[in-house]
Amino acid sequence: MKRKIFLFGFLFVFFLLPKNVLADYEAKFIATGTCDLRSNSTGNCFYKDTTFQELVNNVFWVDTGDPVTVLSSKAPVPAPTSGNGSECKTTFSYVNVNTRNKDYKGWLCTDNLHIAKISEELQKEFTEAGFPESYWESLAILKEAHPTWKFVAVQTNLEWKDVLENEKGSKSLIQSTSSSTQGYLSTKPEHYNWDTNTFKVYDGSNWHAANDATIAYYLDPRNFLIDMYVFQFEYLSFNEELQTLEAITNLLGNAYIGTFAQDFVDAGKKYNINAVFLAARSRQEIGTSTTPTKMVSGKEFTYTYQNPKTGKTETKTFSGYYNFFNIGATDGKGATDRGLFYATGYSSDLTSQSKTYGRPWNTPQSAIAGGANFLSSGYISVGQNTGYTQKWDIVGPSYYNHQYMTNIQAPTTEADKTFRTYASIGLLDFALEFHIPVYKNMPEEVSSLPPLGNPNNRLKKLTVDGTQVEGFASSKMDYQMVVEYEKENVSIGATPIVSAATVTGTGTVPLDVGDNKITVKVKAQNGDIQDYTITINRKEKVDEGEIVYPTVEEILKKAEVSTRNNYIVNLTLTTKVSDFKEKILKASSTAKVTVKDGSKEKTSGNLITGDTVTITSGEETKSFTVVLYGDVSGDGQITILDLLKVQKYLLKTSNLTGAYKEAADVSKDGEVTILDLLKVQKHLLGTSYISQK
Repeated sequence: MKRKIFLFGFLFVFFLLPKNVLADYEAKFIATGTCDLRSNSTGNCFYKDTTFQELVNNVFWVDTGDPVTVLSSKAPVPAPTSGNGSECKTTFSYVNVNTRNKDYKGWLCTDNLHIAKISEELQKEFTEAGFPESYWESLAILKEAHPTWKFVAVQTNLEWKDVLENEKGSKSLIQSTSSSTQGYLSTKPEHYNWDTNTFKVYDGSNWHAANDATIAYYLDPRNFLIDMYVFQFEYLSFNEELQTLEAITNLLGNAYIGTFAQDFVDAGKKYNINAVFLAARSRQEIGTSTTPTKMVSGKEFTYTYQNPKTGKTETKTFSGYYNFFNIGATDGKGATDRGLFYATGYSSDLTSQSKTYGRPWNTPQSAIAGGANFLSSGYISVGQNTGYTQKWDIVGPSYYNHQYMTNIQAPTTEADKTFRTYASIGLLDFALEFHIPVYKNMPEEVSSLPPLGNPNNRLKKLTVDGTQVEGFASSKMDYQMVVEYEKENVSIGATPIVSAATVTGTGTVPLDVGDNKITVKVKAQNGDIQDYTITINRKEKVDEGEIVYPTVEEILKKAEVSTRNNYIVNLTLTTKVSDFKEKILKASSTAKVTVKDGSKEKTSGNLITGDTVTITSGEETKSFTVVLYGDVSGDGQITILDLLKVQKYLLKTSNLTGAYKEAADVSKDGEVTILDLLKVQKHLLGTSYISQK
């Protein structure tokens, strides 16, 4: 039986189990101690055994707010007095943690495991602050871990779906260095080629557009209401008590830019901007190399410009300039040189030199101070006063356009560095303030990352008895074919575009008389499945003399193909030859159908005005001419050329005959008149459209 312990002064009512009760129970983890400060961690250590000398294999970490199951299969054990685990002052409990549908078992400090519900007082506080209920649990856990922290709800008054839509494409990039992370990338036609498995590169060699689910994950504030990530919402004003030289030195370590730790402090104080944030931003942009990279080395770079006096393209070499925040280094080839040229202050034609933000930045100190000035006046002063809002411009007035970076992971990465810095020198108990956005009509479920792995689930080859199916395309999922009665089985073959994908449904397949639906499934590395379907019609067994062939008219009626005056009509402007033939053969497996463009047989492409369709059923053969109303020129489209042809016919400067004259009669009244000309004109203007019926 559980016993209740009421801890007055805390924000929760805790439900704790006696240590000798043999029952499992669910708990939440609240991070404390120093284990989370190890260089390769993002949370607190999850211990492997009772000696606490090793971490769990394939190390992962437990963060504030993570759910765990405390297991009764092993009794709690005393914490060691030194070494790993000594930060816990009581006992360790044996727990199970489930992450990505996999269970891990190990030891966590009992003091950090809590079963809690949010008190009425805290519910009132969050409600009055303007936080939706979906924020409460994470905020409450942070409050328990850090009672001095203050959380401010920023009502953006923006619709969630609108923000997500406006942040897509090149505005939201993510780095992918292996096929496993390609599950985070956009596969929209403008970002990805399915046939070649290539993603469009927007910067460097591996920065690509993120997909909708990944953008939603990093945009959703509720995913980052844990210790190490909440700092992307920290209010970025200068605080002398927090942003000390010790803090900056600890953050930058032995990186070359750490040489200038005091300059970051001075710049933060001068421009009233968080100095830890400045150092973390520079670390994110410049890196942790122990030697100066080109952007902060003062080395030569070349600028190409058009000389306004001569009109010729010339080059000029500069040196002695610095840019500690990659300001002006817009995405694409030559980004570093663009950032360094920005540091010079020169106009694009070199005829003037701007002094804004203390340019030219010809010393490291002027570059750090100027960058701080740029960030403070360009972002902090206009309301983009958190790392989050500098990536996601939800402040306006030109929403979604004034964004410091395209990397959607940058705010999270910088927040983690800030958390470690504060924790390492004991600043987490200060009264920190976090401004957290709230959107209108947010999804009830917190956004989650899509599965890892390459997303390509397309085929590059689909065969029946070793021959590629007619009309195959990786984006076409349904096929039809007819075989003779004597064909009792077929061999299905399929090759995926990406070798990491798996294919099922291939091999030898027996055929029944009539339609046989065969489905080939392609499962991408990320788990997405695409079905390709081949419907094979096996003819019935009949004696030749007993075959009753349907008439061509009956076939057309069954196939729902309309005719008028020996013309085939009622087709779309994009009717494929292969699809039309499949429709006829499905209506009669004994029929034969050919399509010709003049004297040349067509097996691919679209049907157009003037094509000849010949259908044979038994001894009957009939030919028809295709008419697409409005396609007077016979190119399969309705363009200005068609308008001109109708106009010239009416002016009697050229003639129209046969199918082309029929195509010009878009009103279908038997004559080509000014009314038909007006209908074509309105179609081109988009005010009304020509019907093919």
